[in-house]
Amino acid sequence: MGFPYTLVTLVFLSMLPVTMIVPVVKDVVKDRLLGSNWEVAYFTSIPMLGSFLFAPVAGIISDRFKNRKYFISFFCFVDAGLFYSLTVVTDMGLFLFLRFLEGAAHIFIIGLLLSSAADRENDPENKRYYGKGILMGITGMFLSLGGAFGMPLGILGRKNPLLPFYVGSGILIFVGLMSLLMLKDKGIHKAKDFKLSDLKVAIFENPFLFVPFLFNFIDRFTVGFIISSFNIHLRETLAFHPGMLGVFLGLVLFPMSLLSYPSALLSRKTGVLPLVLIGSTIYGVFLGLSGTTNEYWYLFTFLLICGIGAGVMFVPSMMLASKMSKPGLTATTMTAFTGVGSLGFMLGPVVSVQMQLVFESVLPPAYSFSALSFFFGFLEIGLVFLTIPFFKKILGKMNRIDEEREKISLANPDPIM
Repeated sequence: MGFPYTLVTLVFLSMLPVTMIVPVVKDVVKDRLLGSNWEVAYFTSIPMLGSFLFAPVAGIISDRFKNRKYFISFFCFVDAGLFYSLTVVTDMGLFLFLRFLEGAAHIFIIGLLLSSAADRENDPENKRYYGKGILMGITGMFLSLGGAFGMPLGILGRKNPLLPFYVGSGILIFVGLMSLLMLKDKGIHKAKDFKLSDLKVAIFENPFLFVPFLFNFIDRFTVGFIISSFNIHLRETLAFHPGMLGVFLGLVLFPMSLLSYPSALLSRKTGVLPLVLIGSTIYGVFLGLSGTTNEYWYLFTFLLICGIGAGVMFVPSMMLASKMSKPGLTATTMTAFTGVGSLGFMLGPVVSVQMQLVFESVLPPAYSFSALSFFFGFLEIGLVFLTIPFFKKILGKMNRIDEEREKISLANPDPIM
């Protein structure tokens, strides 16, 4: 079985519409619909609520009907329709409700495309990828790259802010047609159902699981700040047009995507925990600094280094959660890890707007946004400092889990999920 070029291409394309519209959020929500920063926050967080609630439904339906591609195709067309409807509706309440539905529809697309990758990786006949994690890693990289490439495409909205929505809708229709015509379902792999009781067992066995969970929550929480309050700051305070905004925000996403695989390779020599701590520190420091300057080149540099830090710790943080999971509970742990990250992304925009109001009420205007930026940066740095005292204990626990996993693998050659 060869490399699934069609699958990873569809994953890449399906992410373009998600970030393509980020640079024009201000134009659509504040200028066109006369919303406030709160509505901008809701616009960026409410689709995550839809995704969070409907992600399990997508998996259950797909597994029950033993089909991926028809559901992927159907929800591509649904998502395309919802994208287009966002350009027509003028009532803010209905606009945000449609955005919620759009997030729910999109998780069917992304979730089932990733499930298709898992099907191939968990197929015993697929000797090239079976149980190695390589295919899921590559698919995850293309997922991130799709988000990164989507940001600069926001320049399409420089003259007409609705154009990215039109183009995004067209891309989703194309993905739906390609899925219907070219995607192949083979050997549907049903993942172990998530059970809260299993997660309790995993945490009871290893309370240090809270460490990767907290890192993922804070990482996504700060991204919520970047695409909401920081987004508006660049548009309104620094007068960035959508194209320039997309390029600058892409400085965070591109290095994160491109460094994912190299950081995974580097972790074999350094271990995953040092990379998580180092990358998170770099990310936190330069995220904080990014809100302190109005100089383009300083901002360019700060965001680029911020992205490098994100790239260093992004994959290792996932690997840390997997390595610290009790054998047999890895799927449950990673499901919880993803869910915690989604929760952080959902809360980040809303909290950032509230904290901005707090800082504006107690500090002079020249310092309020800098304080907000440092607040989010210090969340990351503070978590690093809280983790350092437990460094040796966490490493010791990981070594014991590795030894336990090795013993089980010798007794049972089948991969443990």
